[in-house]
Amino acid sequence: MSGSEKQEKIAGSKGGKKEGKKVGALGLVFLGLGSAIGGSFFLASGIAVRLAGPSVVLGYLFGGVTVYLIMVSLGHLALKYKERESFRGYVQEAVGPTTGFMVGWSTWLTNLISMVAESIAMAIYTRIWLPQIPVWMLPLAYGVLATGINFLGIKIVDKSEGFLTVIKTGALVAFMGVVAYIFLVPHRVAAAAGTANLAPFFPHGAGGLGQAMVICTFAYATGALASAMGDTKNPRRDIPRATIGMALGQAFFFTLPTLALVLAVPWTMVSTKASPFVTALNHVGIHAGGTILNAIVLISSFSVLVASMFSAEIMLSSLAKDKEAPAFLAREWKKLSIWALLVSSGALLLVSQLALLLPKHVYNYAVTTTGYLSFVGWAGILIARLALCLPQKNNGRMEWSGFLVAAAGLAALVLISILGLKVPEQRFSFVFTVVSVVVLLGIGKLVKKERETKGGPDGGDPQYAFTGKTAGPSLPERITGKLRQK
Repeated sequence: MSGSEKQEKIAGSKGGKKEGKKVGALGLVFLGLGSAIGGSFFLASGIAVRLAGPSVVLGYLFGGVTVYLIMVSLGHLALKYKERESFRGYVQEAVGPTTGFMVGWSTWLTNLISMVAESIAMAIYTRIWLPQIPVWMLPLAYGVLATGINFLGIKIVDKSEGFLTVIKTGALVAFMGVVAYIFLVPHRVAAAAGTANLAPFFPHGAGGLGQAMVICTFAYATGALASAMGDTKNPRRDIPRATIGMALGQAFFFTLPTLALVLAVPWTMVSTKASPFVTALNHVGIHAGGTILNAIVLISSFSVLVASMFSAEIMLSSLAKDKEAPAFLAREWKKLSIWALLVSSGALLLVSQLALLLPKHVYNYAVTTTGYLSFVGWAGILIARLALCLPQKNNGRMEWSGFLVAAAGLAALVLISILGLKVPEQRFSFVFTVVSVVVLLGIGKLVKKERETKGGPDGGDPQYAFTGKTAGPSLPERITGKLRQK
């Protein structure tokens, strides 16, 4: 295992984990819940509700089934390649270095756009209280603050995850409790909520539900589970348990709160100008609860921003250590990948400001782009699993059960991606993602060719292309060197 892989085990996730710390199935489940419940649910669920109406509940259910198929495939990869400790490593081993290169960089890009989405979400939450502050200033302020926290290192990021997970899940449980209380106990605001809000269940037909599926599916986060699988106490016992537990846990905390939401408030009142859950509490007259929940979702989004920045830093450093990014990004200062952090932070600050120049639905663009980019990493996992089921990689026999599970997951991702193309923001995000994948695959092929041309200690065997044991500078290093000379 390369030195970069020791760090990479937490890359691509929205949270970190101390080196050498062994976790059990329950720890994996909490890590997965903490990385999933953020602005991608508290605010982005409003987009899904506007597209699908009350039928959005079915969208979160179907999304849960799809992600379960992905996590089952991921679990098999983790058991097969225990030494790699990262899903990027799994893809490299099963499919090849070029695809692994693409998955690594697309994961960094996913983290970047996710940070942009979270910073914009926090600006929306904050302006509910402070509407006089210019919208461009808030993403900058939160980005700088998140960078400062990451300068303090992994311990600060790690310690906050468990505490914030309890707060976020507790807030959703409390929201469901409030809605249940309104229904079960005679109350003056009961008339504002009820099953009447579920009609029509498909206000925009089945097509509306299909258009919401990108939002519903990408809310489920697999990155944290993928990152932590390589450091479990008992992989054969804990990984299957965590796979089931995380799927059920996320389905519970997405589906039931969404059902409570569409019961509490008419779907036509939901927007992305505020968290739909805050809107629901205000609608039924619990304004203090709405204020408290707004504070909680602000903290939730900030925690995801901090952890996503940390993951982006680790992934960029990992790529540099494997000579798939300029070497200076791997330099460390007090055990911190300082340049990887500064580049990731600078990219966030720049892109968040450029994003504000887009149309007024900029948050919708950021969220759907994050969704499609997430699908790229998930597709990499499923393709890697499919490859392992083939006879040539399975002792001459076809593993049909694993093949069918991975194929079903891949088919679901393709279907969800196509169904969303009627929405302008999703069309833009889809095209952006396709172009990004093509470009990254092209660069990955150039890097691989460069490695084989230079040759390593093996005479150019591709399996050494990502170990950093090649002669001469890598292609990214040569490019940056030429730019410096100019």
